Amino acid sequence: MDGKEGSIKSPGTSPNWPKIILFGDSITQFSFSEDGCWGSLLSNFVQRKCDVINRGFSGYNTRWCKVILPKVFREFNCKDIMMVTIFLGANDSNLSANTHQHVPVSEYKQLLIDMVENLQNYGIAREKIVLIAPPVCDEETWEKDCIANGRHFTKCNKEAGIFAKACVEAAKTCGTNCIDLYSEMMKQENIKELLNDGLHFAPAGSHLLFDLLKPFVIKATQHLKDMFPDWKDIDNENPHEALNHL
Repeated sequence: MDGKEGSIKSPGTSPNWPKIILFGDSITQFSFSEDGCWGSLLSNFVQRKCDVINRGFSGYNTRWCKVILPKVFREFNCKDIMMVTIFLGANDSNLSANTHQHVPVSEYKQLLIDMVENLQNYGIAREKIVLIAPPVCDEETWEKDCIANGRHFTKCNKEAGIFAKACVEAAKTCGTNCIDLYSEMMKQENIKELLNDGLHFAPAGSHLLFDLLKPFVIKATQHLKDMFPDWKDIDNENPHEALNHL
């Protein structure tokens, strides 16, 4: 079909869609789920202008994510990336009894700084990066979930707050954007309604994070136009005139 109108051409002949990359642990991995839907809310918000790419890894901590970060981002052209979220700490902030996932808070902070630096070296400006502090933990509900699923309960909400503060400090050190999700959740009247199992988002928690992210997304994407012309601007008798130049 080469040479014919409408045929599939070689890679690189189509416009590259701008991208928002969500990088993190299970709360990112589940961000297109029914309850943890903050990623799908973002995708809907920037539909037709920007792809929202989910690169979440359930159970991962910053120590592991620093290792995989170059492997994850090498598939993308940095010029196409409008914004990156790094949302980690829910696993790092497990108590030290959880030797499999716990990372000391000082190391956690430095690893976030290292990841921001790595992204900058890749060509992603610090202004495009948003660190998201770990969320509140509803200890009572999460303990019940752990028992029901045969896991040891090793979470402490006070410890989560310490890691959230370290995330904010890391962002200040890097000069990048930050959402202190922990503090924002603690301001809410009923924290239990934000979480479905004590740790992962219920719809209310997803909408809270989406609302907090929205100003950063607007700033990062406000210059973008819809990909391909509006349907009303296409001549049905000669669609190629409007569509072939892209």
